[in-house]
Amino acid sequence: MAVDGITSPKQAADNVATSKNKLAKDLNSFLTLLTSQLKNQDPLSPMDSSEFTNQLVEFAQVEQQIGMNDNLTSLIGLTNQSIVSNAVNYIGTTIEGQSTQVAMQDGKLTAAYGLNAEAKQVTVVVRNEAGDIVYSRPIDSAEGRAQGVHSFEWDGKDSNGNQLKDGPYTLSVTAQGADDKPVENYITAFGRVTGVTQINGQTILLTGKVGIPMEKVLSVTAPQASAN
Repeated sequence: MAVDGITSPKQAADNVATSKNKLAKDLNSFLTLLTSQLKNQDPLSPMDSSEFTNQLVEFAQVEQQIGMNDNLTSLIGLTNQSIVSNAVNYIGTTIEGQSTQVAMQDGKLTAAYGLNAEAKQVTVVVRNEAGDIVYSRPIDSAEGRAQGVHSFEWDGKDSNGNQLKDGPYTLSVTAQGADDKPVENYITAFGRVTGVTQINGQTILLTGKVGIPMEKVLSVTAPQASAN
């Protein structure tokens, strides 16, 4: 899972607090200097009040801007809380999302691969967390090499028939066209949502140990009702 860095509500709140402290110190230094200048000014040639008045106005404007940022930070925090609360409803559902990482759950891994053009050779490769190839499957059927989206399921057994443990696995597809040039492809992961979290302000749906950002979710399937 690759997640771009986004300023979190906590980081934003820390930035506001830092700005407030700096503004308070700058204003205190300015007022101390202004008081000293006023005390020591030449009575026959008093200071021009317009200059320090403008500076006081600038301090007030900066303070207002910091206050607006503080309110915006609070609003973002409330919005994120609402998003997480709504995301809890995904728990138990099966989602499909854009990801080359796929969770094997209950000894089964389900994914899909898409080919942007027809290919004469297609191979799906599965790697473990260490990056080692644990399984590969050449796609023999013409249907599986046609342009479009194709399902892929793996029973979690390596080439020696050993059942591997549940967890995150990485899929890749090598596809070659009739002209021997690579065919562009993509992978989507299926998984049952087991939890929700936030990373850098981004809401992530967890399918086992694999996280899929909400904006990358392509489909949602409700859990099947158990038969009585």
